[in-house]
Amino acid sequence: MNITLGHIGKKKSLAGGFTLVELLVLIAIIAILAGLLLPVLARSKDRAKNIACLNNLKQLGVAVRLYADGNGGKLPIAEQLPASPADPSNPLPRICDLLAAQLGYSTNALPKTGTVLRCPSDNARRFEQNGSSYEWFAHYNGRAVDNPRTSKNPISDATLMYDYEKFHSRGTSVNALFADYHVASLKQSSAALAQTP
Repeated sequence: MNITLGHIGKKKSLAGGFTLVELLVLIAIIAILAGLLLPVLARSKDRAKNIACLNNLKQLGVAVRLYADGNGGKLPIAEQLPASPADPSNPLPRICDLLAAQLGYSTNALPKTGTVLRCPSDNARRFEQNGSSYEWFAHYNGRAVDNPRTSKNPISDATLMYDYEKFHSRGTSVNALFADYHVASLKQSSAALAQTP
């Protein structure tokens, strides 16, 4: 005798699985979610790189202050663009070489990766060319650390170091270290920064 449970004459399959349509719907949902999440993840990664850059500049600010404290209260005298010195017959030292001791580095063996001198967003390879991703504003060479300005503007307006290129916010901003040792992201070009003594 053959007895079936459930509806008379119909045998229900106990093997579970997805139909082709259900699989396609599931793949479409995953693709839509990935499409929504990838831009968010990319922005988060850019934001993390920007924060790391600001942290690097803050540490360089401490190194500048330590350098000045050990050198009669004077800011370093460094080349603004070491790859193209202002006076090729008598180039000034690179800022990375002057601050190496304050950063715990040997000038004979500056680190090539994992250093506060390298901006995580430096895709223009400025670190490899100049020893630092950050440009030293040579206008302040040898000036008094506590009052480097020649104008009546506060020292909080004086940019000591900044990104060589607009590395951040998809190429629209630079990060800068100011003479009062605060750091900020600025939505203006490096050239505009250099024109504000």
